[in-house]
Amino acid sequence: MHILICSDEFPQLVTLLAPLGATCQPCESLADTLAALAEGVDALLLAEQALDGQCQALRTRLVQSSVPILLLGAASPGRLSPLAGRRRTLVVERPFTSRSLCSSLLTLLDRTPAKSAELRSREEELALQQSQRMDAVESVIDGVAHDFNNMLTGVIGALDIMKRHVLSGRFDDLPRFIEAASISADRAAALTQRLLTFSHRQPLVAQPNEMGPLLASLEGLIRRSIGERIELRGDYRHASVRVLADTRQLESAILNLAINARDAMPEGGQIGLHTSLVDLLAENRAALPDLQPGRYLLIALSDTGRGMNDATLERVFDPFFTTKSIGQGSGLGLSMVHGFARQSGGQVTIHSEPAIGTTVRLYLPIVDEPGGAAWQEPGEAPRAQSRILLVVSDSSVCLLVGEVAGKRGDELVNAADPHAALDLLGREAFDLLIADVSLPGGSGAQLAAAALVQRPALSVLLVVAPADVGPPASVAPLRHIAKPFSLRELSQTLDDLLPARG
Repeated sequence: MHILICSDEFPQLVTLLAPLGATCQPCESLADTLAALAEGVDALLLAEQALDGQCQALRTRLVQSSVPILLLGAASPGRLSPLAGRRRTLVVERPFTSRSLCSSLLTLLDRTPAKSAELRSREEELALQQSQRMDAVESVIDGVAHDFNNMLTGVIGALDIMKRHVLSGRFDDLPRFIEAASISADRAAALTQRLLTFSHRQPLVAQPNEMGPLLASLEGLIRRSIGERIELRGDYRHASVRVLADTRQLESAILNLAINARDAMPEGGQIGLHTSLVDLLAENRAALPDLQPGRYLLIALSDTGRGMNDATLERVFDPFFTTKSIGQGSGLGLSMVHGFARQSGGQVTIHSEPAIGTTVRLYLPIVDEPGGAAWQEPGEAPRAQSRILLVVSDSSVCLLVGEVAGKRGDELVNAADPHAALDLLGREAFDLLIADVSLPGGSGAQLAAAALVQRPALSVLLVVAPADVGPPASVAPLRHIAKPFSLRELSQTLDDLLPARG
């Protein structure tokens, strides 16, 4: 497809037309354009301002030409187009996108009596690409819906059973069903985080992570997730190191790899979780070219499952690609692990052989900064005796904050809205403000800014919901916690913001 362009925006228009794969030729004036039209082109993109000040003879020759013209005009209601009445002319008004410009041009050319074979081929290619995109979207929707239905069944079913047991006075087996509901809820939270991260709506918050406590906590969750027919063997040789990464995404990545391994062994088998330290020098980076020289923690997870062939391995990190049947997986797991590793300054590799098994190796940079205090159950935490002002609209969040604050010995005061919160701050002293980013009658960002004017030493914690596009830029330096969060995560955050007193 050969397109003539008479416009000062030639470079921008060429970029916008790139999906069509057309050959674009610039023309500086209307006279040059008319000369080029005689040589034969498929279409002309003409800026409306190029006609200003031109003699009537040139404008008449343009109207009489048979070449399809896409006129690039400015939105001006009631204004008559300078080529009004000319056949095979289509006006596209600014501002336009690549999609709208290409679509308008294809529509214009489709009106011509003889559509070229090249144009038909290009239209068929674009239609195929659109169909493939829709297939991918439908596939991921089916997979996510299937995963969430399974997780919700685990939560709702366990809660229903517990209600019946409580009504009948049977309390001995409640922990088993509580554990089942917790596992399903944790998996749902991990899937939500993967989706948000993939859509760039969930920012990664890198911080030093103590690997010992993190792996100890994860090991129990992994054992419960893989079932009794699969044996988990841990071999930890990481010593006392810390890695710089988003804690929730790191836990999600390891758990996701374990679940993938489980799904590859429907008849049972073994999963190996191995850690070690790697000193990567400049001269031995051949196998890991994306990593900078330095010290890394290697987390390797292997299974004795069915493995993958070379064709599958080539696509294993592609978004939405899955080897599971339709509706059995979203195809986001490994692509999210890959993205997490790269954003964390690390790398992930995979080795697999059919009928033998698969090994995934995750490399993360080691940091020397000291980490935070070790995790303690809420009942074991020292009494903090701080005052917390809570401004959230979700009753379940209020319940969770109240439980953690009560165990710490903190005093919790609830405010109905931002105005009530500011009134309390003006009359009473508080150590911490916890507020939703989205609030009725205002926002957490505005409340935080006003609160810090009144009390500059006040600590602030913003609660970010999935619908929020991260914390507002104006309060980015403030601490935030994303829903859904666990009792452990909230307790650790309060420990950081409210040091223990006596």
